[in-house]
Amino acid sequence: MLAMLFLVIFTSLAVGMYELSTLNTQSAANLNDLQRARATAESGMRWMTYRLAHMTRPRTPIGNITSSVAASLWGPITTAVKNDLALQLTLSERTVTISGNTLTTAAIADDETAGRFAIMMRQHPLFIGDPLDSRFVRITSTGASGKAVRSISMDFQIDKKVKFAVVGKVEVQLGKNTMVEGNVGMATPTKFPPFISLSDFKHLTPSLDTSIANFETFLKANHSGYDGRVSVNNPTEFAAAVKAGYSDVNGDGFIDEYDLFVKEFDKNGDHKVTASEFTNSSTGQPYDANLFSAIDSLGGQLQPTDPIRAGYQDGTIANNDAYAKVRGQVLIAASANSWASNLASQGLTINDMLAGSIIPTTPGAPPVQFGVDPNQMFDLSPSNFDTSSFAAQSGTNAGATTRSATVVQNAILSPTWANGGTTTEHTPSGSTSWQATYTRPVFKNMTFVNCTIPKGLNALFQNCTFQGTTFVQMTTNITDTSGNTTTSASSGMTWSQRMRSGGFSSNTALTAANSYGFTDGNNLHFDSCTINGPLASDVPTAYTHFTNSWEFTGSSYFNNTANPTATIVAPQVNIEMGSYVAPSQAPSTLLGVVVVGNIDIRGTTLVDGSIIVSGDGAGNTTLGYFGDSDASSDPNAVPTGGWGKINLRYNPYRPLPDGINIPIDILPNPDTYVEGS
Repeated sequence: MLAMLFLVIFTSLAVGMYELSTLNTQSAANLNDLQRARATAESGMRWMTYRLAHMTRPRTPIGNITSSVAASLWGPITTAVKNDLALQLTLSERTVTISGNTLTTAAIADDETAGRFAIMMRQHPLFIGDPLDSRFVRITSTGASGKAVRSISMDFQIDKKVKFAVVGKVEVQLGKNTMVEGNVGMATPTKFPPFISLSDFKHLTPSLDTSIANFETFLKANHSGYDGRVSVNNPTEFAAAVKAGYSDVNGDGFIDEYDLFVKEFDKNGDHKVTASEFTNSSTGQPYDANLFSAIDSLGGQLQPTDPIRAGYQDGTIANNDAYAKVRGQVLIAASANSWASNLASQGLTINDMLAGSIIPTTPGAPPVQFGVDPNQMFDLSPSNFDTSSFAAQSGTNAGATTRSATVVQNAILSPTWANGGTTTEHTPSGSTSWQATYTRPVFKNMTFVNCTIPKGLNALFQNCTFQGTTFVQMTTNITDTSGNTTTSASSGMTWSQRMRSGGFSSNTALTAANSYGFTDGNNLHFDSCTINGPLASDVPTAYTHFTNSWEFTGSSYFNNTANPTATIVAPQVNIEMGSYVAPSQAPSTLLGVVVVGNIDIRGTTLVDGSIIVSGDGAGNTTLGYFGDSDASSDPNAVPTGGWGKINLRYNPYRPLPDGINIPIDILPNPDTYVEGS
């Protein structure tokens, strides 16, 4: 009996232990499925985020994506998603159901396991009282593994942005005292060099020049990458820097040119440079007042509700100014190998082209990224730009024409209205090299309100004010020597040089009597003018160099108060801003998007928006001073009147103007990430 009792007890214990172990095993399996389901849902969300960024998205010429515009885009968006998934998935996974404001997909495998995720997209508003409107889309990814199901959701915004401070088809040159807050892009893989940046701290003192030159040599020999700085968290490079005598003077975790600058001028060791410390004791003048102001002005308000940054324009250069040559990424279509190969014949390396620190704002992003697909930057085709909305706001389209001796409104200008006679001058004016010579009608001390400048006017405006919208007409169909429409910049130059009589020479004064280019284009010179509204033009099929070129000299000033979305929209026009002799003159503020065929800025300028260079015929886009000639790219050029300063600040809050027909963005808002059951 006792033995049988023990057997019953042991049997009961064995059964209990079996039940317990089975329960634990099943619980572990369930937990494992739950984790797999969540991971599968996360994979679905990440994959969908990637697809929305890389798929062929709908285009719209409308610049400001309002709720009603977004609602009208829902159909094209769902069609684009359906078409994209059909290219990415197996046949059984391609089923997409669209009903009203909801799109759902079939179960999609994320790997070789049994895990599946399904995507649901819904356009807001989702319920009565929903605080979000049709500009927002909620994406829910539901993952399944075994019998476990988990879902996560996140809101995305339908928007349309440039996402670059400057992007173009030709070399981007950043001169001294030129600082960029935002990404820089060069989208032509076959033009070299694609990018150049000059040190902001050279030409201050001989000792600092020597220190910077030595540091550049050190970086070439010891630093991997092109960001211009050594991290204290890189043991090998940091040890080499310390051995060479360098230190993290300002304590920001990096050794760069800024440390050398602070070491040179910080007299009391507080890691700051005050105006008095930056004053030359021999002359009593600042070493470079524009440089000091440019650094102290970094990080300005992007919208009126933003708090003012601590240290902003406080008269002291310190860590809270967050100096960088480029605060963003430099994205280049060319490969690093192709650029290096191009430089090798000159005895140079990529490091020789990049001075100053490049600091990405996205953690983990490479400071300089090569081989970037141009389609992932910005579609710069001039055919994507429609300026008809600006034409509709100017000339007789804006209303009845009125004209007095000093004020002209809603008019198409006539050369007979010129009150300053004529003048003959080279273009670009003030350059030691020029492309052509023009005999121009001169308008002086006049105000133009919503006026159209007809093609062939080629005027000089002196001390004039432009209110409202100014639209410049020009021939849009550029043809080659066979009479065929062309998009070639070289054919555009030939088109510009066509003569009615005699041969073309850059020293021959062009007039309507001797030049076809004169009558078919519009080469304009604005001297000491004030432009208080957008300046736009027709869109020729090709870049035509001097024929369609505008220059702004003297104290010409942009202060757009009429339309904050754009200052200049002239997709095939060459723009020359500032003096070749005294670039520190002519302070200007360019608000919103600046769309040009090319642009050179020499002056004291704030760009609050984006510069888009859509032309491909210029040698470079020059932001800063590189010499007294339009053809110069001299990194050691020193202007007698000072360098001026350029603060180029990408502003994501500024809507684009209408007429730029590029794909919309569907951007995630990580703050809305929610995990469900």
